[in-house]
Amino acid sequence: EGAGARPAAARAEARREEAVRADARAGDLYERTLLSERERTQATIALRDAEAAAQRAKAGLVRAQLDFEHSELRAPFAGRVLAVHASPGQAVVSDLRSDPLVELAADEYMLVQGEADLATARAIRDGRVTIEVSGQSMAAETVQIGFEPVQAGSATPRYPVVARFLRPQGLELRAGEPARLTW
Repeated sequence: EGAGARPAAARAEARREEAVRADARAGDLYERTLLSERERTQATIALRDAEAAAQRAKAGLVRAQLDFEHSELRAPFAGRVLAVHASPGQAVVSDLRSDPLVELAADEYMLVQGEADLATARAIRDGRVTIEVSGQSMAAETVQIGFEPVQAGSATPRYPVVARFLRPQGLELRAGEPARLTW
């Protein structure tokens, strides 16, 4: 929040409350003919000014609260922070160009990349494979089976296979760890 927004709103509200009391006193004195019409009008004008100032201060407080809420970075999903390209207090203008401030990778699902010979690539039609990683075996689904060999012109062509699996809770995995695909 803006450092002075809350106190400014409180002061403006206190001045408005005092102006309400002063206007009521002026109205009472005017009814008893103890106050001139000009003084009565001055009290009404002071009340309206105080009300407008209180509204501006409340709007400033709301604006400061929204600015504070919008200053926090929130990830759209749970994952791991790969890189941070911002520092605390840095001004960010997102209207003109949007450079990434943080690089985040989802780690709920993991991908395994491998290669299969032609017969195996044709046989993986149901999309189910098994993955062994860090001593654990788990079911996975194929995401992609390539149609072009990894190395063109090779005597025994191998085709890329990508499979996805749900990372078990507590199993820490990193990109590039060895894994084994079986089908």
